[in-house]
Amino acid sequence: MISIALVTLLGMLVGVAAGLLPALPVFTGPMILYLFVNNNYPILHLLIFWMVSYSGTQFFGSIATITTKIPGEESSAIYLPDIDRLGIEEKKHLLFDTAVGSFVAGTFSILLVWTIVMFVNPNIFPALLGYQIQLIAYLFAIFLLILSGKPRWASILLIIAGLMIGPKQNYALPVWWYDLTFFFSGYTLYMIVLGTILIPSLFVPARQISTISEYTIKSKIPNIWIIIKSTVIGIFAGIVPGASASIATTLAYNTQKESNNSPYNKILAAETANNAAVVIVAIPFFILGLPINQNTLLMSNIMDIQSLNIIEEITKVITPLTLVMLIAFVLYFWLSTHLINWYANTVNILHNKMKWIVAIILLVLITADLQYSEITLYRYCYLLIGFTIFGFVIRFFKWSAIPFLFAVVLSDKFVWLGVQTINFIVSK
Repeated sequence: MISIALVTLLGMLVGVAAGLLPALPVFTGPMILYLFVNNNYPILHLLIFWMVSYSGTQFFGSIATITTKIPGEESSAIYLPDIDRLGIEEKKHLLFDTAVGSFVAGTFSILLVWTIVMFVNPNIFPALLGYQIQLIAYLFAIFLLILSGKPRWASILLIIAGLMIGPKQNYALPVWWYDLTFFFSGYTLYMIVLGTILIPSLFVPARQISTISEYTIKSKIPNIWIIIKSTVIGIFAGIVPGASASIATTLAYNTQKESNNSPYNKILAAETANNAAVVIVAIPFFILGLPINQNTLLMSNIMDIQSLNIIEEITKVITPLTLVMLIAFVLYFWLSTHLINWYANTVNILHNKMKWIVAIILLVLITADLQYSEITLYRYCYLLIGFTIFGFVIRFFKWSAIPFLFAVVLSDKFVWLGVQTINFIVSK
């Protein structure tokens, strides 16, 4: 019990920090888990840390955006231009209302996850475990990734590139395949995330700071209909592969009309929807083992390293995980409505030093990653440089790196599904 409480508190600390500090991505939680991946921690501890930190990043990202006009997570960027259109009093009310929306969306979503895992689990319906269903699910995920990508042909090329270098040791592939990909051998998943996403994000120009002062809790009742509607939007968007939270934010923001020429309701809708989406992404991961965004991709890799089968284990831990998440949401709601002034001042003080702070954090994580990898420092460095150049190219053309990351992580799975399909066809 003490260990669970400690893991929860650590997850909350990481979630709040990642939400308030804009240079830290929403997948900071699973990236930190890579430091301890060889210690064989219980799956419940891993899932608690992951989901608590992930949800916290979304919960507190709106605080950083509204108080300082510095988005704490990428999904808040859509309403960044609207912040200056809000008066001081509107901002104060909005901070409270987005906290309510985030709490309602997160609470309902985790209860929905529990219900689906308990009653639509593949252990109850074994047919869902068949390779045919898995093949359809993965192909559908690829289809949605391509469909949501801009341009779509770029997503296709990135998926092909990931499938080419992804397989590490699969006897279904000929030796010449690995001879061709020898240059990329020895890479780690963190190295790819670091090069294609994290390092390029450090060079995003700093945004202007716009602060509010002396925040106090307001008693104004939020628009419950907007919260309910946006929660439903977030739930459906959460099962779409890719940047689920950003998709949810965009849909909720664009479908909500302004009231009295104010973007207030649009921002409330956006922040409610993305908090529902970040929880719902766990559903395909828990019941089918299908990771659909960067967070679940990283957790899938961590599960593979520790030889854990999420489909077999999830029913054993879903109830305590749900209880912990409900407690965490209550604590997040209290923290997000009582320490606003401290958060705003902290982000302002650290803003000019943000890149150095994140650079130090990344250096620590790189050191840990190198310690657990089986390659030399020289090879690690040139591979990291190569993926970083690739990441800057992707950012320059404004492509998403998620299709590439998706294909790299799931490449061995696709090889296995392909072999099963070929064997089935031959046998007929």
